[in-house]
Amino acid sequence: MNSIYNFLLLIRYKNLIIIALTHSLIKFFLINPYISSPALSIISFIIFLFSLLTIVAGGYVINDIYDVENDIINKPETRVVGLKIKKETALKSYFILSLLGLLSSIYVSYSINKLWYCLIFIFFIYSLWKYSKNYKTSFVFGNFQVAFLTALSIFTLAIYDIISSGINIENSTKTIFNIILIYCGFSFITTLIREILKDLEDIKGDTSINANTLAINFGKSKTKKIVSLLIIVPIVGIGFFQYFQYSVLSTTFSTPISYWGINIISSYYTLLLQLLLVALLIKTNLSESELDFHHSSSLCKIIMIVGILSIPLNHFLYRYGCS
Repeated sequence: MNSIYNFLLLIRYKNLIIIALTHSLIKFFLINPYISSPALSIISFIIFLFSLLTIVAGGYVINDIYDVENDIINKPETRVVGLKIKKETALKSYFILSLLGLLSSIYVSYSINKLWYCLIFIFFIYSLWKYSKNYKTSFVFGNFQVAFLTALSIFTLAIYDIISSGINIENSTKTIFNIILIYCGFSFITTLIREILKDLEDIKGDTSINANTLAINFGKSKTKKIVSLLIIVPIVGIGFFQYFQYSVLSTTFSTPISYWGINIISSYYTLLLQLLLVALLIKTNLSESELDFHHSSSLCKIIMIVGILSIPLNHFLYRYGCS
């Protein structure tokens, strides 16, 4: 049992659950209910998700393999590779997971007659390896790469399930596609914030291996200011959406008009999300120690989950009515 649990730790099973939850909520509460003929069947979606999860899991494994020296300093008791799992075993796991993901992506791409789509997953495999080997400790680029890949994973579902069938302005496909783009943007900015916070948390270990992260180059004080500016971006973005919510809710229409995400409960929910971002802003500015930045990073993950859960909430409120 210990070996199974150690393997689950190695592939960051909690993060994989969040990824699976995100894609499942988008598929079953955003795509399937509003698009009459999505390209991915239930079985195809499961294979698609399996492909994505195994490739991401492989990315976590290769990251830990290249990060052994750093983890000895940053995570001396909780590191997995070299302590709980042999490096050779981890390397074999990486190749198996990546191969399973690649084969699955080829199958699901072929099933929707878009075989070349599997190139996206090959790009994922290459990018995750390149990040772990070269870009993880680079100046900013590694942070942007992780944020981009996170957003791309969501966009890839739209590519397979919506774009492959064609976006038609006459039906709901364009609206759903645009909503997914908003979630991609939210995913990008929150992931970027969290990655920089993790660099602040790991600054001691990164310094020991001569890393070139934003936190090391600019120091804690300036990096916190940069993070603060990034946090303000989604706060302002939500503010614009709240203004739209208020405008619709405070206007009387001659005929009933219903918008996805526009109702009283959704308004309170966006306010909750905004307050959490404000709390993250305050917490980040007050953070000084590794533990402080760890808590800020954890709060950022909570914000991601709260954002994701707005999908089923808005679906049920839109479908079953709430004013």
